[in-house]
Amino acid sequence: MAEVSQEKLLLQEEINNLSAQMREIAAAIFAEPELGYQEFKSSARLADFLESCNFQVERGLLNMPTAFHATFGSGEGPHVAFLAEFDALPNLGHACGHNLFGTASCAAAVALSRHLPAGTVHVFGTPAEEGNVRDAGGKVPMTDAGLFDKMDAVIAAHAEGRTILKQQLISRANLEMDFKGKAAHAAGAPEQGINAMDAAALAVMGINSLRQHMTRDVRIHGLLTDTGTSINTIPEFARLRYGVRARKPETLNNAIERVVNCARCCAQALGCQFSYRHSAHPYYTMRHNMPLLEDFAANLDLLGESYIKEVPSSYSTDMGNVSFKAPTIHPYISIGGAHLVGHTPAFAEASNSEGGFKGMLVAAKAMSMTGYDVLTSEELRRSIRTAFETLDDLD
Repeated sequence: MAEVSQEKLLLQEEINNLSAQMREIAAAIFAEPELGYQEFKSSARLADFLESCNFQVERGLLNMPTAFHATFGSGEGPHVAFLAEFDALPNLGHACGHNLFGTASCAAAVALSRHLPAGTVHVFGTPAEEGNVRDAGGKVPMTDAGLFDKMDAVIAAHAEGRTILKQQLISRANLEMDFKGKAAHAAGAPEQGINAMDAAALAVMGINSLRQHMTRDVRIHGLLTDTGTSINTIPEFARLRYGVRARKPETLNNAIERVVNCARCCAQALGCQFSYRHSAHPYYTMRHNMPLLEDFAANLDLLGESYIKEVPSSYSTDMGNVSFKAPTIHPYISIGGAHLVGHTPAFAEASNSEGGFKGMLVAAKAMSMTGYDVLTSEELRRSIRTAFETLDDLD
């Protein structure tokens, strides 16, 4: 193992000094889980922590009440951003560990700010990463607004059963497709009705038939969520909620078009009106910046942490959108053991355990040390930028 520099030992010591406060914040967020765009207490806890550590904090970013942007530094020189998530899941609470790793991102920034060699440290509080609320994906409007364009590196970590540098995340869209027919008595005057539920059911069958014509990276899955409530009344409304996933954004867009066209034709065939919308922002695949990720791995080595280099995956996250605008990494840190699977009660339990708190500290240390490397090494920044501008790992 390479020798740890004095500067990185100081960063580790800062995280150790912050550890009690980090545990308190993470446990408090865990105890009061909040869904996307409703994370008022969770967001405030992190923003208040940063403000108490001399960061300038802008709250309510881009008219998202729980989003924030915190900065420390002159605004000149290189820029490093840490992204903090803090939303929870319905019924399961923090079964994704956002309470831990949102806290870790903020602590990494604070530690780095106390030994800032040059440049500026940013923290973005990013709401609604979980795709279970309307217009989910708080990082997408931030990305579209250009907030990450000047960053030399964007760093975040996520909870997992194992520590993994790189998961091949895929693009994802959530669709709501509405069918509007005409109500009528199902026995007395069926000829006067237009059955929206039948149109939606026909669309389900049509969409199922599309699967054999899709590339193997495409995933299509959905539900019939709204329709009539009386068997004596022809349903005048039905809604399909579908997820569509694919490796490349362009493949995703093609699959969306085919799914929507199929549903629209089924609606027309039965005389229904049809409309659709994206119920969440589309999430793009990750463009992993390898020089930055290799530097993060080297810092895990300095911490004595083992890791897996790469695993296949069908997960999706709005971090992918950020990676198209700035050099980005999104490694996964163990919070317990390989048996843990996200979005389960066991994972939620681990997110408030000693294993979870250990993973939070590991992530904070590795992120702060990686941020330090970016700010101090022009050669690393040049390698990161070159890789970003030439990256094409989406085949």
